[in-house]
Amino acid sequence: MKYITPLLLILICFGCNDTTKKNAEDVAYFGGEIINPTDEFVMLYYKGKLVDSLKLDEKNRFLAKLKNHQNGLYKFSHNREHQYINIEKGDSLLLRLNTYAFDESLSFTGKGAEKNTFYIELFLLNEKHERPVYQYSQLNSDDFLQKIDSLQHIKLNKQKKFLIGNPTVSSDFKDFTDKVIQYYDYEYRETYQNMFNKRRLKDSTLTIKDSFSEYKKGVNMNDSTMSYYTPYTRYIMRFINNASYSECMKKSWKKDRKVNTSLTYNKNKLALIDSLVTYPYLRNELLRYTAYSYYSDNTLDTAKNNEFFKLYQNVATDEESKEEISNLHTGIKNLQTGNKFSNTIYVYDETHNRILMNRLSSDRGKTILYFWTSKQLRHKQSITMKIKALAESYPNLNIVGISLDTDHKYWKKAVEELDFKESKQYRVGDKESLLKDFALIDINKLIIIDQSGHFVNAFASIFNNDLKEQLK
Repeated sequence: MKYITPLLLILICFGCNDTTKKNAEDVAYFGGEIINPTDEFVMLYYKGKLVDSLKLDEKNRFLAKLKNHQNGLYKFSHNREHQYINIEKGDSLLLRLNTYAFDESLSFTGKGAEKNTFYIELFLLNEKHERPVYQYSQLNSDDFLQKIDSLQHIKLNKQKKFLIGNPTVSSDFKDFTDKVIQYYDYEYRETYQNMFNKRRLKDSTLTIKDSFSEYKKGVNMNDSTMSYYTPYTRYIMRFINNASYSECMKKSWKKDRKVNTSLTYNKNKLALIDSLVTYPYLRNELLRYTAYSYYSDNTLDTAKNNEFFKLYQNVATDEESKEEISNLHTGIKNLQTGNKFSNTIYVYDETHNRILMNRLSSDRGKTILYFWTSKQLRHKQSITMKIKALAESYPNLNIVGISLDTDHKYWKKAVEELDFKESKQYRVGDKESLLKDFALIDINKLIIIDQSGHFVNAFASIFNNDLKEQLK
């Protein structure tokens, strides 16, 4: 990476005396270059908390000096993409990536590059193995285990080669990669269990050996060193999902009823997390994921939603997450068919005026609200194309675009690029209102309103098969 200045190299690598050398060993540097950036910042996190917000310069480069930092696993994010890195005292880690292939293009130089390069290779190898694992899930359990054992050996051999070539790597990093390899193997088993459950609904004669699940007894459900690592969290969530499904099946669940969208299934998940997961951060993240999963599939039955919400509030302990889910619950309740937007909900127009949402309906015909953000360029382009097609099919349709961008100048420029004169465009005031005002979980969400301002369907989607029928 040619952009590292000679001064920085001297500062990091040499030092002019023992004191400077000691000081250099007490700090770490993290920087790099983002090609085709989709945001102005790179965010750095440690254990779920923001360490630094790093602004890209005119050459799309950034650099941070970390003092008194903790060694270990960090997460950096750029817009909606993220990846994990290991930073230890004395490291001078520099990355380079292209957002068009975020993980695949990621490369490192500087002190600490070797271990992070190895981790990314391991990560990409796990991604490569996902498809064959799904294919292997059609096999019997013995043959499946044999197949995934061979996948694990590939990773273990790669790790062994890395450790031989890098004998001074820290024991913490070695332990981390051990767990990465192990938990991916565990997740493959949970994937098999999930696929087996679906297959058994169609063929009740299928069986799985009791010994297949023996490994679960050794799983650490409260690993504090891994709780901030998404693949581990995803594995624990899948473990909970399968256990909840098994609980439903023990109660002679009727085949014609959906399982994983039901209140019973999600109540089981809350109870399992409450009883099995004690580490606060992991516990509350799993409860939060469960709430989002439940509400994304359940928007119409207010009585059941109230029951779920009460149970969630009883087991959750993180006040910020509880408020977030409370806002979502309130939003869903307020957006029921036949209701209207309240007089407290507003958006901003191009002249920075606050516009009440209940004034955006039209006497001419139905109104459709859709959402977009300039930070998701592909979605912005695809949703605009789909809504333009609806505008042509329904000339009396009142189209309102609501942007999630909060920077006014940035938003106005993005609106000009839309080239969509048939629509009215507004932006939100703050992102905190998205759940309470719009119950926005999925950015493909649409809100359909009649001529009098009442909700026809506040939980539609651009991908609904019956969308055109609802717009007639």
